Amino acid sequence: MPVESQETKPDKSPMTKTALEDLVLAELRAASGCGGAVHVTVVAYDDYRVGATWEVASCDAGTSAPEACERALCEIVGRLQQHFDIAPT
Repeated sequence: MPVESQETKPDKSPMTKTALEDLVLAELRAASGCGGAVHVTVVAYDDYRVGATWEVASCDAGTSAPEACERALCEIVGRLQQHFDIAPT
């Protein structure tokens, strides 16, 4: 796996933990079968071997099927991690 240098690493926009949670939850609720989701928790992730700076630690699917929300979250988080970094607090 190639190592990304500062020159090849894509620019990511910083976003607060709360803003990331709001964005992930909005996209999750828009996903098929996940309209009843009520909460996600984003945490900072600082493993230098991974390009992401955050991950979703928990999700409350509410009235939605937990399995459907888990599948949707995998796609949503993977995509958003490519565009946003968690802003330092």
